[in-house]
Amino acid sequence: MYPEDAIQSLVTPWWIPTQSTTLARGRLVFAYTQHADAHSFVLTVEGRKEPTDPSRARMHIAPARSDLPARAPSPPSPALPLDPGEAWCVRRARWRPCIVVSATGPAVHRPLRIAPTDTPLGPALLVAPYYEIASVDPGFVARARRAEYPHCLWDRLPLAGHREVVLRLDQLQPLGRDPLGFEWTDHTLSPGALALLDAWLTWNTTGTLAPGDLRDFRDLVRDP
Repeated sequence: MYPEDAIQSLVTPWWIPTQSTTLARGRLVFAYTQHADAHSFVLTVEGRKEPTDPSRARMHIAPARSDLPARAPSPPSPALPLDPGEAWCVRRARWRPCIVVSATGPAVHRPLRIAPTDTPLGPALLVAPYYEIASVDPGFVARARRAEYPHCLWDRLPLAGHREVVLRLDQLQPLGRDPLGFEWTDHTLSPGALALLDAWLTWNTTGTLAPGDLRDFRDLVRDP
């Protein structure tokens, strides 16, 4: 059950069970997703840890800057191979529930996938991660539930505990399609929920809230 001041109260059901083995838009999965901190960090090679073992090297981590790696590349190392203009960037990641926003189109035909190593053409997923809000200011939670933020969609996951979360639409990120990189759940958004998610995505990416259920809901629950 959803409260009346939540967008989910307009759509029944919001979540539906699924046993499909085809990964599609709206599927709830778990994966390691990166958090967009103020900056990334770069791993650089300082030298081989053991001269006789080329697979091991001493590493240094530092904030990424505009002069890396083109102006200050790491020494070549078999442990961390790099092409010109590349760097090994590091961000924090956490195992989180995510919504598949895009399952991409058909795979590129094999003869057409021949490309330079820095132009990968393999298919990828586009996911949006959920963040738990149990310890977040209740005022923010109430505002998010009433759809006041284009980048935050409040929800309750159909999992044990029905914990409150926000879907971070400003944290969209690609995820490799290798099934070892994520864990499927038996839940997916209903067609009605997907339609609202699409309207929310448009609002977040363009700043425009088109006429429809989302705008009507915001007008209904807006504080007088």
